[in-house]
Amino acid sequence: MRVRDFMKTDVISAGPGTLLMDALNTMKQKKIKRLPVLKNGRLIGLVTRSMIRDASPSQATSLSVYELNYLISKMTVADVMVKEPMTISPDMPVEEAIWLGQAHGIGAFPIVENNALIGIITESDISGVVSSALGLNEKNSQRITIHARGKRFGFLKELVEVMDAHKIPIMSIMSVPKTSEGDWYLILRVRTGDVDTAAGDLKEKGFDVLDVT
Repeated sequence: MRVRDFMKTDVISAGPGTLLMDALNTMKQKKIKRLPVLKNGRLIGLVTRSMIRDASPSQATSLSVYELNYLISKMTVADVMVKEPMTISPDMPVEEAIWLGQAHGIGAFPIVENNALIGIITESDISGVVSSALGLNEKNSQRITIHARGKRFGFLKELVEVMDAHKIPIMSIMSVPKTSEGDWYLILRVRTGDVDTAAGDLKEKGFDVLDVT
């Protein structure tokens, strides 16, 4: 899965001279949380609702409410934006974008190709990708959680054989490390069927099935 398969391409942007209140109104009207900032067609920054909300002149303590409001009304996107925000390529794997977001605490990435902004992908977009990949939005599905211990080769073959025997399609398989000793949780999302019986067969084959939900 690549970023270009899930990014939004109808990107709403602002210019560096856009007034903060105008940028905030645009975000409210469009129900978005951030705006890429373009100058002569080139990405130069990113502004978010929280940046605008937190913006205030440094002289705030010595100004009257009216003076403060006047100054804020004159502030532009360029005064508060993140300059040269981190961007990603549309061909980046989605899982790498997820890692980058977590590593840098970034909730959205502008997507640049040939020096041009072509899209944006947000944490909610990525969450949707993960949910779809794991089959979480499938109504007719169940989850089998298995505690796998140590190195056991060929276990996937056995697992698939059990599911095939019960004609239960596997929608996704996710492994989550539990300890540094080689233990992990194996989470299967499967189509609804005789899952309890299949789970029983897995137990007979030595799988430590924790639950079926």
